[in-house]
Amino acid sequence: SDVVALMDYLKIPRAHFCGLSMGGMTGIWLGVNAPERIDHLVLCNTSAAIGVPEMWNTRIKKVQQEGVASIIEDVLGRWFTADFLAHAPAQVDRVRTMLINTSAQGYVANCAAVRDMDQRAVLSRIVAPTLVIAGKHDKSTPPEHVELIARAIQGARYVELNAAHLSNWEVAQAFTQQVVDFLLDKNQI
Repeated sequence: SDVVALMDYLKIPRAHFCGLSMGGMTGIWLGVNAPERIDHLVLCNTSAAIGVPEMWNTRIKKVQQEGVASIIEDVLGRWFTADFLAHAPAQVDRVRTMLINTSAQGYVANCAAVRDMDQRAVLSRIVAPTLVIAGKHDKSTPPEHVELIARAIQGARYVELNAAHLSNWEVAQAFTQQVVDFLLDKNQI
């Protein structure tokens, strides 16, 4: 994994890992395949398997034909609640700009990686203390996907926040407090 290679390069033997969405899928992989490198694992708004291949193939084709701009409003509608979209335009615009500046080739490659990843069968192999965060209104990785992860990992904590997919943006303070409280919990170390 690129994460393990980066840790090696930086001479970091072990670390806490927090990943959201695809980053959470990376965290699952690390928890299963490099457990000796992970102290605590925080898996946010993620899934061990997301969607069906046809959905990803349709999105890939649209981006290949029409570019990333063609899917931005749909993506924002999945990533944020309607209330956040209406009341936090500056933050939404930052995410919109990030998406506009994403290469179609890169977006397509990420879609293919998510389409082809299914880690449901290996979740129970994670031994690191794990916090699993869901967004109550998440359309990309619904709470039931995140609950499946929490149930499969022995001793995992499950938290559901009043947010959509980017809970770290939408309810930043509550998100950060959950992560900090988990990492500082002396009973988990």
